[in-house]
Amino acid sequence: QPLSKKTSICYSKSPSFRGYMRVGVENTSGVTDTREQIEYAAEYEEEKSTVATGRPPPFYDRLCIGSNPWPEEFQPTLQPCTSEYIAGVLDVAHRLREALCASLLKGVAVDELSNMFHPRPHWAVKLISYPPYQASGNDNCQGVGPHTDTNFLTLVLQDDVGGLQVFAKGKWIDVPTHGPDVLVCNLGEQAEILSDGYFLATPHRVIRRSSDVPRISVPFFYNPKLSAKIRPTASLSKENDDKGSFLPWERPAQRKHWRMKNNSMLQTVGDNTFKSLARSHPTVFEKHHSDLCILGDGRIVKRGEK
Repeated sequence: QPLSKKTSICYSKSPSFRGYMRVGVENTSGVTDTREQIEYAAEYEEEKSTVATGRPPPFYDRLCIGSNPWPEEFQPTLQPCTSEYIAGVLDVAHRLREALCASLLKGVAVDELSNMFHPRPHWAVKLISYPPYQASGNDNCQGVGPHTDTNFLTLVLQDDVGGLQVFAKGKWIDVPTHGPDVLVCNLGEQAEILSDGYFLATPHRVIRRSSDVPRISVPFFYNPKLSAKIRPTASLSKENDDKGSFLPWERPAQRKHWRMKNNSMLQTVGDNTFKSLARSHPTVFEKHHSDLCILGDGRIVKRGEK
Protein backbone atom coordinates (compact mmCIF):
# COMPACT_ATOMS: atom_id res chain seq x y z
CA GLN A 1 0.00 0.00 0.00
CA PRO A 2 1.24 3.56 -0.68
CA LEU A 3 2.52 5.53 2.30
CA SER A 4 -0.35 8.00 2.02
CA LYS A 5 -2.83 5.24 2.79
CA LYS A 6 -0.77 3.75 5.60
CA THR A 7 -0.43 7.10 7.35
CA SER A 8 -4.21 7.48 7.41
CA ILE A 9 -4.05 5.18 10.47
CA CYS A 10 -0.81 6.70 11.81
CA TYR A 11 -0.08 6.04 15.47
CA SER A 12 0.86 9.68 16.00
CA LYS A 13 -2.89 10.35 16.25
CA SER A 14 -3.29 7.90 19.13
CA PRO A 15 -2.55 8.73 22.80
CA SER A 16 -2.32 4.96 23.39
CA PHE A 17 0.29 4.45 20.63
CA ARG A 18 -1.91 2.43 18.26
CA GLY A 19 -1.66 2.42 14.48
CA TYR A 20 0.86 2.52 11.65
CA MET A 21 4.52 3.41 12.26
CA ARG A 22 6.80 4.12 9.33
CA VAL A 23 10.44 3.05 9.19
CA GLY A 24 12.64 4.96 11.62
CA VAL A 25 10.14 6.21 14.22
CA GLU A 26 10.80 3.53 16.86
CA ASN A 27 14.01 3.01 18.78
CA THR A 28 15.54 0.51 21.17
CA SER A 29 17.79 2.06 23.84
CA GLY A 30 18.04 5.22 21.75
CA VAL A 31 19.12 3.48 18.52
CA THR A 32 16.69 3.63 15.59
CA ASP A 33 15.01 0.37 14.57
CA THR A 34 14.72 -0.40 10.84
CA ARG A 35 11.16 -1.61 10.32
CA GLU A 36 7.63 -0.44 9.68
CA GLN A 37 4.70 -1.81 11.61
CA ILE A 38 1.13 -1.54 12.77
CA GLU A 39 0.54 -1.90 16.49
CA TYR A 40 -2.76 -2.84 18.11
CA ALA A 41 -3.68 -3.55 21.72
CA ALA A 42 -6.56 -4.66 23.93
CA GLU A 43 -9.51 -2.26 23.73
CA TYR A 44 -11.33 -1.05 26.82
CA GLU A 45 -14.25 0.99 25.44
CA GLU A 46 -15.49 3.10 28.36
CA GLU A 47 -14.27 0.86 31.15
CA LYS A 48 -11.21 1.60 33.24
CA SER A 49 -8.43 -0.77 34.14
CA THR A 50 -8.76 0.05 37.84
CA VAL A 51 -11.63 0.41 40.27
CA ALA A 52 -12.42 3.96 41.40
CA THR A 53 -10.58 4.66 44.65
CA GLY A 54 -11.17 8.37 45.10
CA ARG A 55 -7.59 9.03 44.02
CA PRO A 56 -6.52 10.36 40.62
CA PRO A 57 -6.36 7.54 38.07
CA PRO A 58 -2.90 6.13 37.38
CA PHE A 59 -1.14 7.53 34.33
CA TYR A 60 -1.24 4.13 32.62
CA ASP A 61 -5.02 4.42 32.35
CA ARG A 62 -4.25 6.62 29.36
CA LEU A 63 -3.32 3.44 27.48
CA CYS A 64 -7.03 2.58 27.53
CA ILE A 65 -7.96 5.69 25.51
CA GLY A 66 -9.24 5.19 22.00
CA SER A 67 -9.71 2.20 19.76
CA ASN A 68 -7.57 0.35 17.25
CA PRO A 69 -7.46 2.16 13.88
CA TRP A 70 -8.24 -0.36 11.14
CA PRO A 71 -7.71 0.35 7.42
CA GLU A 72 -11.26 -0.60 6.51
CA GLU A 73 -11.37 1.55 3.37
CA PHE A 74 -8.38 0.02 1.60
CA GLN A 75 -7.68 -3.26 3.44
CA PRO A 76 -10.98 -4.47 4.92
CA THR A 77 -9.77 -8.02 5.62
CA LEU A 78 -7.06 -6.94 8.09
CA GLN A 79 -9.35 -6.58 11.12
CA PRO A 80 -11.16 -9.95 10.87
CA CYS A 81 -7.94 -11.83 10.08
CA THR A 82 -6.00 -10.16 12.89
CA SER A 83 -8.82 -10.62 15.39
CA GLU A 84 -9.08 -14.31 14.56
CA TYR A 85 -5.32 -14.72 14.99
CA ILE A 86 -5.36 -12.87 18.34
CA ALA A 87 -8.11 -15.13 19.68
CA GLY A 88 -6.10 -18.22 18.77
CA VAL A 89 -2.77 -17.03 20.10
CA LEU A 90 -4.41 -15.84 23.34
CA ASP A 91 -5.49 -19.44 23.94
CA VAL A 92 -1.91 -20.63 23.37
CA ALA A 93 -0.61 -17.99 25.80
CA HIS A 94 -3.13 -19.03 28.48
CA ARG A 95 -2.00 -22.66 28.16
CA LEU A 96 1.68 -21.73 28.33
CA ARG A 97 1.06 -19.64 31.44
CA GLU A 98 -0.59 -22.62 33.15
CA ALA A 99 2.25 -24.91 32.07
CA LEU A 100 4.86 -22.52 33.47
CA CYS A 101 3.03 -22.47 36.80
CA ALA A 102 2.74 -26.25 36.87
CA SER A 103 6.47 -26.65 36.19
CA LEU A 104 7.32 -24.64 39.31
CA LEU A 105 4.73 -25.73 41.82
CA LYS A 106 2.23 -28.52 42.29
CA GLY A 107 -0.69 -26.35 41.28
CA VAL A 108 -0.30 -23.96 44.24
CA ALA A 109 0.38 -20.82 42.19
CA VAL A 110 -1.90 -21.46 39.22
CA ASP A 111 -4.98 -19.74 40.67
CA GLU A 112 -2.87 -17.08 42.34
CA LEU A 113 -1.28 -16.10 39.06
CA SER A 114 -4.51 -16.48 37.09
CA ASN A 115 -6.09 -13.74 39.22
CA MET A 116 -3.52 -11.31 37.83
CA PHE A 117 -4.92 -11.94 34.35
CA HIS A 118 -8.59 -11.64 35.42
CA PRO A 119 -10.96 -10.43 34.06
CA ARG A 120 -8.76 -10.33 30.97
CA PRO A 121 -5.11 -9.82 30.12
CA HIS A 122 -3.65 -6.75 28.51
CA TRP A 123 -2.17 -7.73 25.16
CA ALA A 124 -0.52 -5.99 22.23
CA VAL A 125 0.36 -7.20 18.74
CA LYS A 126 2.67 -5.80 16.08
CA LEU A 127 2.41 -6.51 12.36
CA ILE A 128 6.01 -5.87 11.29
CA SER A 129 7.77 -5.59 7.93
CA TYR A 130 11.57 -5.22 7.71
CA PRO A 131 12.55 -3.74 4.31
CA PRO A 132 14.63 -5.80 1.85
CA TYR A 133 18.32 -5.46 2.56
CA GLN A 134 21.71 -6.37 1.09
CA ALA A 135 24.33 -6.91 3.77
CA SER A 136 28.03 -6.33 3.15
CA GLY A 137 30.70 -8.41 4.90
CA ASN A 138 30.08 -8.77 8.65
CA ASP A 139 27.53 -5.98 8.62
CA ASN A 140 25.17 -6.33 11.60
CA CYS A 141 22.58 -3.70 10.74
CA GLN A 142 19.99 -3.32 13.51
CA GLY A 143 16.48 -4.39 12.75
CA VAL A 144 15.65 -4.20 16.47
CA GLY A 145 18.28 -3.61 19.14
CA PRO A 146 19.06 -5.99 22.03
CA HIS A 147 16.40 -5.97 24.73
CA THR A 148 14.15 -8.05 26.94
CA ASP A 149 10.38 -7.63 26.79
CA THR A 150 8.68 -6.15 29.85
CA ASN A 151 5.63 -8.39 29.48
CA PHE A 152 4.96 -11.95 30.73
CA LEU A 153 5.67 -13.77 27.49
CA THR A 154 5.86 -13.04 23.76
CA LEU A 155 4.77 -15.33 20.94
CA VAL A 156 6.39 -14.56 17.60
CA LEU A 157 5.10 -15.62 14.21
CA GLN A 158 7.80 -15.13 11.56
CA ASP A 159 8.61 -16.04 7.98
CA ASP A 160 11.76 -17.83 6.79
CA VAL A 161 13.96 -14.78 6.04
CA GLY A 162 15.73 -15.00 9.40
CA GLY A 163 17.47 -12.47 11.62
CA LEU A 164 15.96 -13.10 15.05
CA GLN A 165 18.61 -13.92 17.64
CA VAL A 166 18.52 -14.76 21.35
CA PHE A 167 21.26 -14.54 23.96
CA ALA A 168 22.01 -17.96 25.44
CA LYS A 169 25.05 -19.49 27.14
CA GLY A 170 27.00 -16.27 26.83
CA LYS A 171 26.51 -15.54 23.14
CA TRP A 172 23.97 -14.47 20.52
CA ILE A 173 22.56 -17.38 18.52
CA ASP A 174 20.18 -17.52 15.56
CA VAL A 175 16.59 -18.64 16.10
CA PRO A 176 15.77 -21.31 13.47
CA THR A 177 13.34 -20.14 10.82
CA HIS A 178 10.55 -22.66 10.34
CA GLY A 179 8.06 -20.22 8.86
CA PRO A 180 4.47 -19.61 9.99
CA ASP A 181 3.90 -23.16 11.27
CA VAL A 182 5.95 -22.40 14.40
CA LEU A 183 5.52 -19.83 17.18
CA VAL A 184 8.70 -18.66 18.91
CA CYS A 185 8.17 -18.09 22.66
CA ASN A 186 10.26 -15.49 24.49
CA LEU A 187 9.81 -15.11 28.23
CA GLY A 188 9.47 -11.57 29.52
CA GLU A 189 10.68 -9.71 32.59
CA GLN A 190 7.38 -10.29 34.39
CA ALA A 191 7.83 -14.07 34.17
CA GLU A 192 11.31 -13.71 35.65
CA ILE A 193 10.12 -11.59 38.59
CA LEU A 194 6.92 -13.52 39.28
CA SER A 195 8.90 -16.80 39.34
CA ASP A 196 11.47 -15.22 41.68
CA GLY A 197 14.19 -15.70 39.08
CA TYR A 198 13.57 -19.33 38.17
CA PHE A 199 12.65 -18.25 34.67
CA LEU A 200 14.87 -15.73 32.90
CA ALA A 201 13.62 -13.07 30.50
CA THR A 202 14.85 -13.86 26.98
CA PRO A 203 17.30 -11.28 25.59
CA HIS A 204 16.75 -10.98 21.85
CA ARG A 205 17.43 -8.78 18.85
CA VAL A 206 16.90 -8.72 15.09
CA ILE A 207 19.87 -8.50 12.74
CA ARG A 208 18.99 -7.67 9.14
CA ARG A 209 19.86 -10.45 6.72
CA SER A 210 20.37 -10.11 2.97
CA SER A 211 17.01 -10.59 1.31
CA ASP A 212 15.22 -9.38 -1.80
CA VAL A 213 11.90 -9.54 0.03
CA PRO A 214 10.72 -7.98 3.31
CA ARG A 215 11.03 -9.95 6.53
CA ILE A 216 7.59 -10.40 8.12
CA SER A 217 7.17 -10.87 11.86
CA VAL A 218 4.09 -10.79 14.13
CA PRO A 219 5.00 -10.64 17.83
CA PHE A 220 2.15 -10.98 20.32
CA PHE A 221 2.79 -9.55 23.80
CA TYR A 222 0.91 -11.20 26.67
CA ASN A 223 0.49 -9.36 29.99
CA PRO A 224 -1.54 -9.56 33.17
CA LYS A 225 -4.11 -6.78 33.61
CA LEU A 226 -2.65 -3.27 33.75
CA SER A 227 -3.23 -2.87 37.49
CA ALA A 228 -1.46 -6.13 38.41
CA LYS A 229 1.57 -5.63 40.65
CA ILE A 230 4.87 -7.18 39.57
CA ARG A 231 6.56 -8.98 42.45
CA PRO A 232 7.42 -12.59 43.28
CA THR A 233 4.21 -14.54 43.65
CA ALA A 234 3.72 -15.28 47.37
CA SER A 235 3.68 -19.05 47.01
CA LEU A 236 6.78 -18.86 44.76
CA SER A 237 8.89 -16.89 47.19
CA LYS A 238 12.00 -18.81 48.28
CA GLU A 239 11.35 -17.53 51.80
CA ASN A 240 8.10 -19.50 51.85
CA ASP A 241 9.48 -22.60 50.18
CA ASP A 242 9.23 -25.12 53.00
CA LYS A 243 7.52 -27.85 50.98
CA GLY A 244 10.27 -28.68 48.52
CA SER A 245 8.06 -27.44 45.72
CA PHE A 246 10.75 -25.83 43.56
CA LEU A 247 12.52 -27.61 40.75
CA PRO A 248 15.61 -29.48 41.96
CA TRP A 249 18.13 -27.41 40.03
CA GLU A 250 20.03 -24.20 40.47
CA ARG A 251 21.42 -21.95 37.76
CA PRO A 252 25.23 -21.58 37.99
CA ALA A 253 26.02 -18.44 39.98
CA GLN A 254 28.59 -17.25 37.45
CA ARG A 255 26.44 -17.82 34.39
CA LYS A 256 26.53 -14.77 32.12
CA HIS A 257 23.11 -13.39 31.24
CA TRP A 258 22.56 -10.30 29.11
CA ARG A 259 20.87 -7.38 30.88
CA MET A 260 19.64 -4.06 29.52
CA LYS A 261 21.05 -1.00 31.25
CA ASN A 262 18.78 1.46 33.10
CA ASN A 263 15.84 -0.91 32.98
CA SER A 264 14.22 -0.91 36.40
CA MET A 265 11.01 -2.89 36.74
CA LEU A 266 8.27 -0.62 38.04
CA GLN A 267 5.42 -1.56 40.37
CA THR A 268 2.62 -2.47 37.98
CA VAL A 269 2.08 -3.90 34.51
CA GLY A 270 0.61 -0.58 33.41
CA ASP A 271 3.59 1.43 34.67
CA ASN A 272 6.01 -0.77 32.75
CA THR A 273 3.92 -0.83 29.59
CA PHE A 274 3.66 2.96 29.55
CA LYS A 275 7.41 3.23 30.28
CA SER A 276 8.31 1.06 27.28
CA LEU A 277 6.04 2.95 24.90
CA ALA A 278 7.22 6.35 26.11
CA ARG A 279 10.87 5.39 25.68
CA SER A 280 10.37 3.86 22.23
CA HIS A 281 8.15 6.68 20.92
CA PRO A 282 9.24 9.93 22.59
CA THR A 283 7.66 12.20 19.95
CA VAL A 284 4.18 10.71 20.34
CA PHE A 285 4.57 10.66 24.13
CA GLU A 286 5.36 14.39 24.08
CA LYS A 287 2.48 15.15 21.69
CA HIS A 288 -0.28 13.47 23.70
CA HIS A 289 1.16 13.54 27.23
CA SER A 290 2.94 16.88 27.40
CA ASP A 291 1.98 17.22 31.07
CA LEU A 292 4.12 14.17 31.86
CA CYS A 293 7.80 13.31 31.61
CA ILE A 294 9.76 10.08 31.91
CA LEU A 295 12.65 9.91 34.36
CA GLY A 296 15.91 8.09 33.87
CA ASP A 297 14.70 5.08 35.87
CA GLY A 298 11.56 4.78 33.73
CA ARG A 299 9.05 6.32 36.11
CA ILE A 300 6.48 8.60 34.50
CA VAL A 301 5.60 11.63 36.60
CA LYS A 302 3.93 15.01 36.27
CA ARG A 303 6.26 17.43 34.55
CA GLY A 304 8.23 19.30 37.20
CA GLU A 305 8.03 16.47 39.76
CA LYS A 306 10.87 14.15 40.71
